[in-house]
Amino acid sequence: MPDLISTAAHTFHIPVMGTGFTIDTPLQVAKYGISSVISLVDDVLIEQMRKFHCQKEGEPYEEISNHSEDARARRITSYLNLIDRLVQRQVKELQSSPFEKGSEITKYYEMLPENAPLKKIYQDMLSMSDASQQSSVQDMLRTKAIPGSIDVNIMTKLDRDHYRNGEMLPPIHSDALSALRGFAQSTLCASIIFSAGINKRLYRYMTEFKDFFPDQHGKIKKKIILKVSDHRSSEIQGRFLAKLGLWVSEFRIESGLNCGGHAFASKGFLLGVALEEFKQKRNDLLEKLIPLYTKALSARGEVEAPPPKTFA
Repeated sequence: MPDLISTAAHTFHIPVMGTGFTIDTPLQVAKYGISSVISLVDDVLIEQMRKFHCQKEGEPYEEISNHSEDARARRITSYLNLIDRLVQRQVKELQSSPFEKGSEITKYYEMLPENAPLKKIYQDMLSMSDASQQSSVQDMLRTKAIPGSIDVNIMTKLDRDHYRNGEMLPPIHSDALSALRGFAQSTLCASIIFSAGINKRLYRYMTEFKDFFPDQHGKIKKKIILKVSDHRSSEIQGRFLAKLGLWVSEFRIESGLNCGGHAFASKGFLLGVALEEFKQKRNDLLEKLIPLYTKALSARGEVEAPPPKTFA
């Protein structure tokens, strides 16, 4: 089969909603190929959800208390690893289910958009009269039923420093850096979505983790997505990260309508104006960032990797 059917093709994702509304959404939708985003703000809630789902799924649970060493990062890592395991288990069950009405794998393919290449193959399979050919196509479709991404969100400005016995702890124990470490040390192959502006120490901290850099095939295990309000913000943050050898895989326009009901995205400009600017300057931004990115990778001694050709 051609490469264009290697992944499902949903045209939407479920964004982060508050600190808790999408905290375990991947357990409801990821098995159907739908991506969603978990907030990493509240590690107390995350620990409570880990306990709940461990008990529900028969997974072993050992509390990570507030007083445990590196508690925030460890709570986040443990929770994300749990969600990853449970989703992988769900997908295996889905892949082994029969192609019949109401089954999990049937739901998977019925929910794909009509123009998705896999949806067309699935529909053709249903009308096949040759049982052997139909079975062969079904086997292929089982392998293509892959989960949606379990992405995470950090609000960059929520980066409180912490103290112990009146002494400020090192910066790596701040809220944002601890959350980043929790994600970076998890088993997830997913994206981290930064919102609410630039945080230079947080961005620099990403260089401590191999998963944010490409392997020899150019694949990045943990991708970076930036929420921005306008093109200027994307260029400033993109250049800063590129100089660190970090590639922004996607820029998402953060609509004011989703953040307080504002009609304007930035300084009185309507969202449509911001979108048009991105459309017109997309290739220019790419041409500015690639040289900075490849130079930084070379300076770090990272493996040679094919330069990115575009943004998501």
